[in-house]
Amino acid sequence: MATAATCQAGAGLDGLRGQLDKEGFTALVLTSPGGRRYALGSAPGLADGTAVLLTTDGTVVSAAGDLSSAITTALGAAGVVGGVIGADADLPWEVFERLGDAGVLLRPAADVVFAELARCEPGELPAFAAAAELAAVGYTAVMDHLRVGMDVRELSGNVDRSIRRAGGLLGWYDPYGANGAAGSDLVTVRGHDPGTALLTATSPLRYVLHPLLAGVAGYAAATAVLSKADGPLRAAGDTCAAATAALLAALRPGEPLREARAAFDREAEAHMAACRIVALRGGGASPPLLPDSTVIAEPGMVLGVRTEVVAPGRGSVELAETVVVTASGADPQAGTPLRLVELY
Repeated sequence: MATAATCQAGAGLDGLRGQLDKEGFTALVLTSPGGRRYALGSAPGLADGTAVLLTTDGTVVSAAGDLSSAITTALGAAGVVGGVIGADADLPWEVFERLGDAGVLLRPAADVVFAELARCEPGELPAFAAAAELAAVGYTAVMDHLRVGMDVRELSGNVDRSIRRAGGLLGWYDPYGANGAAGSDLVTVRGHDPGTALLTATSPLRYVLHPLLAGVAGYAAATAVLSKADGPLRAAGDTCAAATAALLAALRPGEPLREARAAFDREAEAHMAACRIVALRGGGASPPLLPDSTVIAEPGMVLGVRTEVVAPGRGSVELAETVVVTASGADPQAGTPLRLVELY
C-alpha cells in the first residue's frame, strides 16, 4: 500500500507553482530523481517517495509505493480529483490508464520543470562554481595516478579521498550508460577490463564526476587512453571535441536550447554520437532536454552538458561540463579538458 506525507511548499517553489498556473496545470507530479529532490529539498522531513506532487495552492505531497499507486495516493492526499496534471518524465501506459479512469488528464511538463531547475538566481551561482571545482579536484585525482594495470577500485578510492578532503559529500547516482560501470558515489568509471577490474593500455577510460556540495551537484566527465590513440579512437576524440565546442558555442541567450543539441548533431553527423543537456539544480541531474524543447537559454541558467562519440570496436569518447549561460554565451565551470587525453 502506498503511503504519503504532506506539507506546504517553501518559497523556493513559488516560481514553479506560478508557471504551472500559467500553463493551466492543476498540479505537477515529479517522478524523476532531480525533480523529486528539488521539491523535497524545499520541504524538509518528507520521505523521498516514488512520486512528489506539487499543487498550485502550495501543497507538497510525497508518496511511496509502486508508481501508479504512489501517484494516485498523492493526488488523493492533496485533494486533487480532476483537472490537468503535468508530468516531468515519461510514465508507463498503466499510469495514464489508471489516472484516466479517475478523471485526471496527464500532460507533459518536462519543459516547465527543466526551465525551473536550470534558471538560477545570481546568489546561487557561486555554489555551482564551487561544486564544479570539486569535480575538477576529482579530475586531478584521476589523472595524477593513472597507470596501466591500476585497479579501477583504487582509482575511485583516490577520487573519494580527494573530493571529501575538499569538502565534497556523497554524489548523486549517474544512471546514463551505467551498465558495466564501476566506481563510487562520487565517480562512475568505464573502460577497465571487466574480468580483472584493471586498466589497460588501449581501452578508453571514461569517467563521470558527480560530487555534491551543500546540495548542489558538480558535473564533469573526461576520457583518457593510456597509450597513443589509434586512428578510430583519435577520430572519435576529434569529433567529440569539435561537436562539444559547437554545442557550447550555440548556448546563447535568447536562442532555444535545442539549437545547441542540433549544433552537436550537425558536427557529429557521420558518427554514432549522443548528446544530453540537463539541469543541475536540486542536487542531481534532471531528465535530459527533449529534442523538440521550447526552453530558451537565459543568462543565469546552469546546465550540465554531456557528449559521447563511439569509436567502432574501440569504445567511446565521453565529455561533460558544468556550464553557466552568461550574456556572452557559455561559461564552463569545471575546466576539465573537452578532448581525448592521451597519456603515454
